[in-house]
Amino acid sequence: MQPSKERESSDGDPMDDLDDLLDDDLADSEGDSAAEPDGPATAEPSGTNAERSAGAAGDTGRVGVSGRWFSGKAFALALLAVAVGVFAGSLIPLIGGTIGTAGGVFVAAFLFGLVASTRRYAETGVAGAAAGAVSAVTSVLGVGFLPIGIDYLSQWGLPLVAVGGGVGLLLALLGHYFGRDLRAGLSQDIEG
Repeated sequence: MQPSKERESSDGDPMDDLDDLLDDDLADSEGDSAAEPDGPATAEPSGTNAERSAGAAGDTGRVGVSGRWFSGKAFALALLAVAVGVFAGSLIPLIGGTIGTAGGVFVAAFLFGLVASTRRYAETGVAGAAAGAVSAVTSVLGVGFLPIGIDYLSQWGLPLVAVGGGVGLLLALLGHYFGRDLRAGLSQDIEG
């Protein structure tokens, strides 16, 4: 006999219950358990059906290499895309530098949102914030005499990193949002 859902959900982590509600694959795992014949009850060697089906499906959790909330793989791809975008934006003649770097973050996040099959706002936002912070620091160090830049960073480094990271975060999130929006628009039928 299977345990009731109330007892099963109260035993674990409340975040697991939230994950179960938000999980898109819930119908698939219920469909697999419904296909089992209604024979005599057998003793389960370890765990419940839900735990075994989640393990078999490769559910790795909320945060990790392939996490649902923050994926290390998606972060690496977003960071690579943003780094290429920043580099390409800084090479644009006449508008390179700060404007080209900011444009590169936006365009890279836009393309990442257009290509990615799932929403990856956290990964893209962190990659954009890192690019913005690094770009702000290197732009100060690249202007003028190095000891003057280091003195400026010792006085204003933290606010400069915060502003650069905030601008990078905002541009990356906006770019990813517009990329996801275009992807949804391209994949849906036009009503008319």
